[in-house]
Amino acid sequence: MSTTPYRIAHRGDSTVAPENTREAIIAAIDWGCEGIEIDVRLTKDNKIVLMHDEYIDRMVFDGNGIKLNKKLKDMNWEEVQNLKIPFENHLLPEFPEEGIKKEKILFDCVDNKMFGQDKEYPYTHTGKYTSPVLLKEIITIMQQIDHKIILEVECKDNGMAPYLDELIIKTKCNDWVILMSGDTSIIDEFQDYFIRNKHTNNIKLGANIRRLNIHWKNKLDYMEFYEVGLNPDFLKEKHVEYLHNINIKVFSNLGDFPEWWETIHNFRIDGFKTNYIREYTSWLDKRIT
Repeated sequence: MSTTPYRIAHRGDSTVAPENTREAIIAAIDWGCEGIEIDVRLTKDNKIVLMHDEYIDRMVFDGNGIKLNKKLKDMNWEEVQNLKIPFENHLLPEFPEEGIKKEKILFDCVDNKMFGQDKEYPYTHTGKYTSPVLLKEIITIMQQIDHKIILEVECKDNGMAPYLDELIIKTKCNDWVILMSGDTSIIDEFQDYFIRNKHTNNIKLGANIRRLNIHWKNKLDYMEFYEVGLNPDFLKEKHVEYLHNINIKVFSNLGDFPEWWETIHNFRIDGFKTNYIREYTSWLDKRIT
């Protein structure tokens, strides 16, 4: 196992462009990270779209005070592709010197600013927008670069397995795409579809299990995983060793502060999902030198 974990840009580079957008993915690629984590959901006509939330409101909110209260799964791709995602007020704030130990604080800050609930940062308008993007397009973009980057695809809806299977077969990307979820029902669904029914050979599956307890140890005995995600609050060196011994890679779920960065290197973690790829890389360069 490498002592230097893959740098995995969480939802792309959200300091440059709104999360889970084409521009955020390209920014992460241009920065040279070894991996990118994205979230995907299904439209009404079964297109796989990059989107974290069940409702589209947070992504398309543009300061007008109107919430659409629409679910992505109730919209066809023709309608979704015409949505406008504003850049302003959606980007992550500057990285604080002491780092960010609780991601909820970070995202609450962004949401408050985005919805005009932060008096210190009133909503601003720049007129810069992007649109939702299909997973197929992101795979095509990544196939055009001259080096391999892993793409960790976090699936948010049930019923996605057949459509992901079809896409992976068509694009032949199974050696660098990881299909994963933090939803136990989706994790079970993927195990049934991809492993027990043998629909796709050599597919890489992951799971955001957050903490390695006896429940998950029992499940790992009969499940097949390429990697699992663990949270900093529950991650110990013994957990990494346990998972490595059964040939499962360990990805740390965020933890953007220097003390944790040092810890993941000491623990020999395989991948680190970060919101601040630039700051982490700067720290890493100093550590190596």
